[in-house]
Amino acid sequence: MKRGFLTTSKAQKQLEKEPVSWQYAQTKTIMSGPLSHGVVQEAGAPKDYRSLERAYHEIDGNTMNYAPDAYIYTTVPPISMRDTLADVPGGWTECFVSGHVKRMIHSTPGFPRLPLRPTGGKAYRIINAGDKGLGMFATRLIRTGDVIADERPMLVGPIVNPVNTAKLSGEIIEKYSTEQLKQIALHEAGQAVKLAFDRLPPEYKRAFMELYNSHKEDGSNEFIGRIRTNGFAINGRLRDENTNGRRGRYTATCNEISRINHSCSPNATFSWHDDTFSVRIHAVRDIPAGTEITIQYCDLLESVAERANDLAPYGITSCNCTPFCSDPAMIKISDERRARFQIPVVLMPPSVKPKADEPKDAWVQPALTRLLELEEEGLQSLDEYRRTLHQLLNIYTYLQDVEKVLMYAQKLRGTLKALGRSKDLDKGYLSVEGIKSSTFWNMADMAKMMPMSAMMMTFA
Repeated sequence: MKRGFLTTSKAQKQLEKEPVSWQYAQTKTIMSGPLSHGVVQEAGAPKDYRSLERAYHEIDGNTMNYAPDAYIYTTVPPISMRDTLADVPGGWTECFVSGHVKRMIHSTPGFPRLPLRPTGGKAYRIINAGDKGLGMFATRLIRTGDVIADERPMLVGPIVNPVNTAKLSGEIIEKYSTEQLKQIALHEAGQAVKLAFDRLPPEYKRAFMELYNSHKEDGSNEFIGRIRTNGFAINGRLRDENTNGRRGRYTATCNEISRINHSCSPNATFSWHDDTFSVRIHAVRDIPAGTEITIQYCDLLESVAERANDLAPYGITSCNCTPFCSDPAMIKISDERRARFQIPVVLMPPSVKPKADEPKDAWVQPALTRLLELEEEGLQSLDEYRRTLHQLLNIYTYLQDVEKVLMYAQKLRGTLKALGRSKDLDKGYLSVEGIKSSTFWNMADMAKMMPMSAMMMTFA
């Protein structure tokens, strides 16, 4: 028998949820703006509000026969009722998902592959991180591109929970204020998530409840509060049918990976992988032993003030992760840089040969400056860093500088791994022979014979 169900005697009668048609059309009415955080006056559902009634029944965990907009409780990957975490390599996840998403999960090529092993073995531990609570720290040198951790989450559920869009009557919608409707949404979401929590094995229940909760006074219950604080947004194809934006997306709450703290200059990045059903952490630069492993919780190209606003819901009231966040003079420099980073540097080779005392790569300086500034800001996790490395790789291939091509190729290869790119760097760039047979090398030879052709070259 597949474990799609609760294992307690009390819960074995309320296992997978009866298909319910919750309509997305109500989303804007109930969810006009983000959920509240901090101290909310009169937090919680209004006293005269009656919770939605739900009916549950047990069904075969193997079935995929669900209405697309029906929401179900299911275990991923499927396991036996008698299994413990010690019996299942990689563990499992309790999910509250739509029928459409369950079918997508099980139709993923290769699913369920095992999560990847950390490169060179486990290289971190979870210990005290000062006023940040617990954090993840490197126990040895971790190299750029290394897999630090690959973990199946404990829980997966909607970012904008479908109970937020339940069929509330027009009378109820008119009766309550926008904030009260948000409190109703939080209340109903909390009720739905509690059932998923009840399905967790004892080890995961303890680990989940030990996670930090920054939403104790805004109407979130103890389960929703921890998910809002510690969940990772699942990007990619796993989303509800016919949805866009945050609506229809899912969030994953992990045991160890959810312990990783934020930095505005993170040394690691996270990515979601459907085939292993896991959150994967890669190093984006070398991480020495004893260094805290960090990721981003917000848009790193925003200003310090904008990032502070984004971080407030996580209980981060003062971000001092680097001098770029705490020193006024450095903040000004950093804000100006990060604004520039949103506009790619585009370069063209000069139409005339450089002067005798001028280096042949003088025209490349804007890209070199961009790379240096990105590294000074600690922003190797951004796609702009990858783009700049790729740009310099192509430029120095065109300039036929083999030594620099090999250097940038190695850096780019590690960065591609760190960003979770499935396609590796063209191996031709890792050898002298391959470089000399590349397109940009051949274009340079052509430009020597036809100088005007260089004027048509653009490196973006």
